[in-house]
Amino acid sequence: MIASSFFNTAKRSLTQNDIAFSVGQQSGYCAGMMIRRGFTKKYSMEFGINYVKRNYQLEIQDAAFTDKSTFTIIGYEIPVMGMIFLRLSEKIFMTTGFGWSFDMYPTNVATLDDYFKQYSQRHSLFQNAVLANLAYEFRTKKSGIFNIGASYHLPFTYIFISEIKYLPTNDITQMKQPGNYLTIDFRYFFHEDPMKPKKEKKKKERQ
Repeated sequence: MIASSFFNTAKRSLTQNDIAFSVGQQSGYCAGMMIRRGFTKKYSMEFGINYVKRNYQLEIQDAAFTDKSTFTIIGYEIPVMGMIFLRLSEKIFMTTGFGWSFDMYPTNVATLDDYFKQYSQRHSLFQNAVLANLAYEFRTKKSGIFNIGASYHLPFTYIFISEIKYLPTNDITQMKQPGNYLTIDFRYFFHEDPMKPKKEKKKKERQ
C-alpha cells in the first residue's frame, strides 16, 4: 500500500485547544487468492478473497510535548472484477479491470499509553467499495502468468471513526478514517490448459 495525499490517504490533522492531533495512514499490505474465469480472449472475470492490513501513525503535539504511536486495522475483502485484455505482443498483455469489493472489519481497535487513549470504532461490520485495476502481464505456455500493476480501492463511506483522548488535559477529538488505498500489485496465476468445448452427442435415429 502507498500513502499519498493525491489519493486522499495521507495524514489527517486537527488542532483543539492548542493541541495538534494527526492520524496518517502508513504503508500496509494486501495478500490473498484470485480466481480468473475467461469468457473470450479479451474478456474475463476475477474473484477471490484478501487479507488487508492498514497501518496508522498517531501523533499528538502541544507546546511542551510531542510523541507518536501506531495502530493497525485488519480487514477482509471479497473482490469481484470484470477484466479487459489488450494484446501488446505475443506474450505481453495490458489488462484493465473495474468491479466491486465486499469488505468485512471483524473488530474495533483500541490503543493506550501514559498520555493518550485511542479507540477506533468501525462504521459497519460489512461495507462495500469500488475497485479499479491497471496492469501488464507476461504469459507463458507452461509456467503460468506473471502480472504487475496497480489497484485502487475506494469504500463508499469511512470505515472507522477514531476517538483520541489526550490524558494530561482530557481533550478529546474524533477523526474519520476513509480507508481507501492504492497498491502496487504482484500476482501470479498458475498455468491451466484451455477448456475444451464439449461435443454434442448425436442422437441415433430410430430405424
